[in-house]
Amino acid sequence: MIRFIYRMYDKICKKIFFHLSHHLTIFYFKNNGVIWKNFTSIGVPLFDIKESSVVKFGSDLVMVNKDKFATLGKNNRCKFVVAENARLIIGDKVAMSNSTIVATKEIILGNNIMIGGGVTIVDSDFHSLNPDYWHTSKDEANMKCAAVTIRDNVFIGMDSIILKGVTIGSNSVIAAGSVVSRDIPSNQIWGGNPAKFIRLNNLI
Repeated sequence: MIRFIYRMYDKICKKIFFHLSHHLTIFYFKNNGVIWKNFTSIGVPLFDIKESSVVKFGSDLVMVNKDKFATLGKNNRCKFVVAENARLIIGDKVAMSNSTIVATKEIILGNNIMIGGGVTIVDSDFHSLNPDYWHTSKDEANMKCAAVTIRDNVFIGMDSIILKGVTIGSNSVIAAGSVVSRDIPSNQIWGGNPAKFIRLNNLI
C-alpha cells in the first residue's frame, strides 16, 4: 500500500514538473527570439542568446535538464550560448542530455541526432592563441572561429567535445569521451582524444 501511494505521488509530481518545464521553456524561447516547432523539455535549459542572432529548433526536440531524469545522473542543464550575428540551427528529432552548445559563428545540426550526457559543441577557441593578447581587449577580437556542421543520423557519446571547424558526416558515431578536432566522414565510428578512426559503421 505504501509503495502504491509513493508511486502515485511520484507520478503526479513528474506530471506537474514536466508541465511546468514545458511552459517555462516556451517563455524562455519567446524571450530569447528562438524559433521552434514542438519539443519536450525535462527541466528548463539555460540560454545566453544575443538579439542579433538566429536560433531555430526543429520538430521533436528533446532536452533533459534534470539529474533525476538523466540516465547518467548529470546535474547540469542543457545550455545554449549564441553570440551576436551567430546562427544555431537544430533539425528534427534531435535529443540531448545536459549538453552545452556555444555558437559564436555558426553551428548546424541535422536530423535524427542523439547527443549523450555532458556533450559540448563549440565553434570557437574563446580566446586568442597569442598569449600577448590575453587579459586585453585584443583577446576576443583575435580568437579563431569556424562553423560546425553535424549531419543526419549521428550519435555523439557522453562527455565528448566537438571543436571548431568540424563537420561530422551522416550515419557516424562518436565514442564516449572523445575530442573531435577534425572532420569525420559519413558511415564511420571514431573515438579517443584526439578522435581517430575506429572502423566503418556497418549497422546501417
